[in-house]
Amino acid sequence: MRLTDDHIALLGVDGMTVSATANRTAELAWSSDEASARLDDEQFTFGEGPVIDAIDTGAPVLCSSLDVTGRWPGFTAAALKRDVHAVFAFPVMLGAISIGALMCHRRAAGSMDKAAVTTALALADSLTPALLTNPDDSEAEVWSQQLHRAEIHQAAGFISVYLDVSLVEALSRLRAHALSQERPIVEVARDVVARRLKLPRDLHHS
Repeated sequence: MRLTDDHIALLGVDGMTVSATANRTAELAWSSDEASARLDDEQFTFGEGPVIDAIDTGAPVLCSSLDVTGRWPGFTAAALKRDVHAVFAFPVMLGAISIGALMCHRRAAGSMDKAAVTTALALADSLTPALLTNPDDSEAEVWSQQLHRAEIHQAAGFISVYLDVSLVEALSRLRAHALSQERPIVEVARDVVARRLKLPRDLHHS
């Protein structure tokens, strides 16, 4: 199944993303536009946000006003800078297991009405087969952004070798550098992969 502008309009939101669980992280599988993709990247950078909570709990996460929540301080500050004031995430389930999440966001604060929540839950349920699709199956419909974070993982590999640290630590250092420079983590990763940036060996990550 493909999501379209009609789905966005039906839910009364400004953008949507679909994330799939992979290697204990939430990987972006699809976004309605570049702004939505960048919003998802903020969650990945800070390691917090509605998608992560929806996947972890298997329950919808409805935040009608980021202006007043203290739930995700880093992500919230970044989202508000992007003029996003409301976020709603719905887990994609396979039985009792969360395999991904659908996130909707709006520029205007305000609750999602009951009909829209019901529709979003049904839409999330309908995404289960798509998230189980084998990307190597040429006969199957696959998501357009399967490798959205390929450069991030490649950069983490470079950092791991250069600094002689684990991949987990390498990714943490990549995140820390992106946060300290207030740059999107994807841009920092591209600089690492292109050899335009080397993280210092004496970098201390708390």
